[in-house]
Amino acid sequence: MLADIQLPGIDGLEFTRRVKRDPATKDILVVALTAFAMKGDEQKAIDAGCDGYITKPIDTRSLGARIRGYLNRSAASQAGSPPPPADGGTVRQKIALPPGEFQALRHRFLEEGHAKSRQLLLDLDGQFNANDAARVVHQWIGTGGLLGYSAISRLAREVEGAMLERPLDNSQLRESLTSLVLAFTTPTEARDVPIPEAIIQNLAGKRIALIGFPHSERERICVALERAQTVPVFFSAADAVDAHQLRQCAVLVVHVRPETMDSCWLNPATMTAVNQPMVFVGDRDHLLELAAPVRSLAREFLMDSWPPEEALVRLNLAVAPRRAGADPLDGAANLTGGGIIEGRTQVLIAAEDPTVVALARTAIQNFGMDCRTAADGRSAIEAIREARPHAAVLDVHMPGMDGYEVLSVIRQERMPIRVVLMTARQHESDVLRGFTLGADDYIVKPFSPMELVARLKRLLGR
Repeated sequence: MLADIQLPGIDGLEFTRRVKRDPATKDILVVALTAFAMKGDEQKAIDAGCDGYITKPIDTRSLGARIRGYLNRSAASQAGSPPPPADGGTVRQKIALPPGEFQALRHRFLEEGHAKSRQLLLDLDGQFNANDAARVVHQWIGTGGLLGYSAISRLAREVEGAMLERPLDNSQLRESLTSLVLAFTTPTEARDVPIPEAIIQNLAGKRIALIGFPHSERERICVALERAQTVPVFFSAADAVDAHQLRQCAVLVVHVRPETMDSCWLNPATMTAVNQPMVFVGDRDHLLELAAPVRSLAREFLMDSWPPEEALVRLNLAVAPRRAGADPLDGAANLTGGGIIEGRTQVLIAAEDPTVVALARTAIQNFGMDCRTAADGRSAIEAIREARPHAAVLDVHMPGMDGYEVLSVIRQERMPIRVVLMTARQHESDVLRGFTLGADDYIVKPFSPMELVARLKRLLGR
């Protein structure tokens, strides 16, 4: 049942209490709906017996995934399996919205976003509530990307970043908000970024354990999972690790933040009994704060304001660390028969920006790897053919041949090299295109040199 808290007669909370007191109806899942989310409201709903809590306006495209998550969590707590899908149609058919309804969602998003962004701009001269504004803008990042408005998503990230600055720079925030208002007023044509069929086939139907996610992040991750037809199962960071209960999950996704740092889910001693791959999600600073033994638990990391496409690629890499088909390491002269690197690791960095090259080269060399550099695609190909490095880090945007073209040559010539693409955060389609062409991993600019080294070490250790 979806029960609005604001009901005539008795409110939704009292309605829930009566449902849960009746033996004939106590097992029915009840999710509270409210348009006026105040501090403590969610706890009041849970205390009344609600199994979930959703704030309005409701994103109907993610609603199905959220309800499935609540159902699966309820089923898991009763040691049962989630209810099977009804007959008559695939999961994908049941999730997809009719084109007309999807266009209506886009229209409503633009209309409401334009009104709200203008109001935020006006509030800068008066009663500006930074917390409320941050929540709304954060939602636009994910929803804009989902609906195909990548420019709005990117500008919303800029506004969010400006609001996080301390002290708050009102002039910078005003400039960013003005750009966002204009983007809602005259949006560029919506563009759907298709998810590669290989990712959907690999993830569809899999149960994904989501651990320690705050309420504000649950909808965003569910939107991403729904696009690949996966089944989210939520756990609290305070829940005990139960290897038997987790056995049906393909991957564990842990939200890393100060409130979860000391949980058993981030304890290497506790997680030894768990065999599923793990993905850590959170702010870059929080992830880098993790001790090395804890970081080593994760197969993949999902940082900062990630779009749905990035989440799916990371999950796919976690559950299938090596793609089907020819292994790029097959036949490498500088590897042992078991795929172990002999001698010093050789890495090529190819990027036009000399600052990026210098920072990356220094970090790689400081970690005991040899590094060569190239400033354009053609030079990168020549260096790769000559030196046969273990890995190449390629900037997507280079003069001459871009990173995609270099990657294509590497795969066509079956060079035994792991390839990491560098891409800008706002270009989510770069990630999917690179993955389709055979990239082993990617890193988003701006990145920390430590992050690059960690990805290279994990990639070459596979």
